[in-house]
Amino acid sequence: MKKVTAQPAAFFAEREFICWRGREDDETYSCQVARHEDHYVSLKLDIMPIRLADAVAEEIARCLYDAVLITVGNMAGFAPTPAARDSLLKRKYRKGVFGWSYYADWDFNRQGSDSDVYFVELSTDANDSTEQLGVYTVPEGGVELVLEFMCYSFSMHDAVWLSNSLMEAIGGEPLDVLETTHVSHVSSVPLAVLEHHGLA
Repeated sequence: MKKVTAQPAAFFAEREFICWRGREDDETYSCQVARHEDHYVSLKLDIMPIRLADAVAEEIARCLYDAVLITVGNMAGFAPTPAARDSLLKRKYRKGVFGWSYYADWDFNRQGSDSDVYFVELSTDANDSTEQLGVYTVPEGGVELVLEFMCYSFSMHDAVWLSNSLMEAIGGEPLDVLETTHVSHVSSVPLAVLEHHGLA
């Protein structure tokens, strides 16, 4: 008997993002996350369409949540560390003037033309056609998704929405619970902090 693997259902979500680096000028742009029948996740930021293999979409979602966790910790006055897990991206933490910063990046195999970028798996060969993809915190409460050809910054609330949407697009559960350990060995971010920032 042939085993049938279930594929995630079609999905579409859209939201207007605040451009974090241009927030003082009220800059916004649209973000769309979609799932189609051709087994990839479509992410459109402003006018830039990007396609993601499921594993890459999930990794971006989880790293976005890591970045939100670090941002919440900075606002609450402690240094959280996201829960240990295997990660496709290299994750780093640094202490700076504005608190802790989060960096996650790696080179991914890139397919398609300049107008139709498709990120698949991690690059393991120097001869591969690659692009760097990264998720970083931005001082004073923002998060950004960085590609070699463009950088998109957005608010912490937008990062939570994008993380959850990417997870739902691949058929996973939204990442609604922030799991962490931090310097005082408390196992989670205080609920009052999450409520204060509209995350609970």
